[in-house]
Amino acid sequence: MTAPEPKTRDCRWIAVPGASDARGNVNFLEFDGRLGFVPKRLFWLHGIAPGQWRGRHGHRESHLVTLVLNGGCKVHLDDGQVRETVHLHDPSRALHIAPYVWHELTDFAPQTVILVIASTHYDEAEYLRDYETFRREAAARIA
Repeated sequence: MTAPEPKTRDCRWIAVPGASDARGNVNFLEFDGRLGFVPKRLFWLHGIAPGQWRGRHGHRESHLVTLVLNGGCKVHLDDGQVRETVHLHDPSRALHIAPYVWHELTDFAPQTVILVIASTHYDEAEYLRDYETFRREAAARIA
């Protein structure tokens, strides 16, 4: 069953091409425009302790493409108007998270590994770590 497209502003699922045979599966991303940006940074989440969360912030500039390599988790998205939760559990689907979308990852299955492809280099100044600041800035962008 295919998950519906996110309702959160400028977020979308990206189909990750692949192939399967008797030996198993392979999936791949080519940096050919499918992501919507030229990647500048890769990072991955792993070894997450039970009950912990990751994220809980937004970005002023960064686009993120998030995909699960093993396991799964919930991704809570909030663009200041729409809040929703999607499930990241299929390595053949990546989630594009736009700037000015608050995101939090929770409910990690054991041994989960999440890869994130970012459009920017790390810059603490472009992070929105305070939710009320995020809401004010997100609202100002659509006013």
